[in-house]
Amino acid sequence: MTRTTPPLGLRIAPHLAVVSMGYVMFGYAGVPDFYLNQYDIGYASFGLMLSATLLPFALVQWPASRLVAWTTTTRLLFVATLSQACLAVIIDFAPTFPAVLGLRLLWGVAAGLLLSVGATHIARLHSGDAATRQQGVYGGMLTLGGALGFLITPSLVAATNGIGIHGFGMLLAIPAAGTLYLNRNEQLTVSSDPTATEASVLVNPVVILASLCYIAAIGSYLTLSAFITSYFADIGIVGPVNVLVLGIATVGRGVGGSAAVSFPITDPNLILGASVAAVLGFGLLATAPAVPLRAGLPLIVMLAVSVPFGAIYNVAADATRSKGSALAMVIAVGNLVGLVLPVVTGSIRDVTGGYEGAFLLLVALNLLAFGSALLITGRYQ
Repeated sequence: MTRTTPPLGLRIAPHLAVVSMGYVMFGYAGVPDFYLNQYDIGYASFGLMLSATLLPFALVQWPASRLVAWTTTTRLLFVATLSQACLAVIIDFAPTFPAVLGLRLLWGVAAGLLLSVGATHIARLHSGDAATRQQGVYGGMLTLGGALGFLITPSLVAATNGIGIHGFGMLLAIPAAGTLYLNRNEQLTVSSDPTATEASVLVNPVVILASLCYIAAIGSYLTLSAFITSYFADIGIVGPVNVLVLGIATVGRGVGGSAAVSFPITDPNLILGASVAAVLGFGLLATAPAVPLRAGLPLIVMLAVSVPFGAIYNVAADATRSKGSALAMVIAVGNLVGLVLPVVTGSIRDVTGGYEGAFLLLVALNLLAFGSALLITGRYQ
């Protein structure tokens, strides 16, 4: 249970903050041709633009788990939100591709802190089914930011030749920064157990299994988000269909987070069912010859890998008193493995001209999640 009813501003702050982060993280993927032509790169290098953010996402989790033990998550979120927004503006003025990668890597430090601290913020304000729902909404707001990026960046390229592709995230960060500043003196989000250490988290079997589930969910989500625009172009589909895919991810994360509240379903069973759907969906994507089927399947698999987001976070957070450390470990492991997938997927596209090999790889990852979810389910019974 929460210690007291938190004010609305405190509850919505992480959701507002992560919209801006999602825009900066994925918006560039809505205009792949701009980067391919601007910097004369291939799809493997294009994938590196996402990987460059995921490496610091993983590395920053340990210091993030320490920081949330020392001060309120509200103050940390305020600093992280402003930092990532300012860095986003600078990225658009990078003169070379290595400079773009370096700046996105630096941005990833602030964004990784934001992601972890925001999840911990929610875990401290909510518990049980309410926490699952809020974590799902949190993930959904991140994908909403990415969907806004897919919708906005083509117009920015046409109007400004690329200025604002990342920097528009500064405008999206203003509501979050204002809300966090107004609540800067609150004490509801201090650690309930500041002496808890992360040592036990590293060997906690449920946290480890949840991390494996997160590898599949985040890896699938990242791969689809980074290359969905190119995928649709390859099969002759134009228009803002990529926006629809990330819109489905937004809905999926929100619906998945609410499922535990509205239906008699446990978090582990939700993860289990979503893993089965993802395995079948990616298997069909790798083998389906018909264009209508290939066009519709990304919507289904994006829904499948988005639904368990809040459940995975909540399973990990509930497994230990050190919620911040548990969530940091899940995020670190998922992003550390996930960072190789955009490069691998881009390389497969460069060599084979398609994404079938990448889809088979995602089948394997979601089979791993299925097995992990089975083990978690056994522990809950």
